[in-house]
Amino acid sequence: MSEVKEGEVRAKPEGRRRPPRGVAVLVTVVAALVVLGAVAVVVGGLFAPPRQDGAGPAASPSASATRTTAAASPTPTKPALARFDPSVPDADNLVLFGSALTKAAQSVSTQQVSAKTLTDALAAAGFSAGAMQRTADQTSANLQAPTLTVSVRLNGTCLVGQFVREDASVSTELAAPISTGACLVGQTAPVG
Repeated sequence: MSEVKEGEVRAKPEGRRRPPRGVAVLVTVVAALVVLGAVAVVVGGLFAPPRQDGAGPAASPSASATRTTAAASPTPTKPALARFDPSVPDADNLVLFGSALTKAAQSVSTQQVSAKTLTDALAAAGFSAGAMQRTADQTSANLQAPTLTVSVRLNGTCLVGQFVREDASVSTELAAPISTGACLVGQTAPVG
């Protein structure tokens, strides 16, 4: 680099000039708003209710939740199943499945819930132990598993339930079996 002598004025290098600071901030804010708007459109589209005219995306075959709308006149509701019934739709048995898991998880302290607690409750509700799978109560590091997953195979469909120890929550879903015909992936613990 050459020295600047006293009295000389150094010329600014030619090229792109930086915009004033206010303009740069404005451009950054506008860009962030555009990105947030695009994310909102994508997320809103993913969670939009299905269209009644059938023109929307097809419902997933493994979806277990249904959307209900208010009817002009009250419709009688079916009583909840007290025991497993192979003659009713799998979704009706899923309600019983979830109820049995929730009651089992609430019957003991969160730390005492085991996969056996869950599968025993399912057997008491009439589900066949031979159609069940469950994950192990402990991790490969011999620690208490943070989640317990159980399943029941019914007519080519799987009822899958998961107990999360952290918040004592139970979630359930209908799912297709994996390619082996099983409902759970990986090594499972014996049921019975």
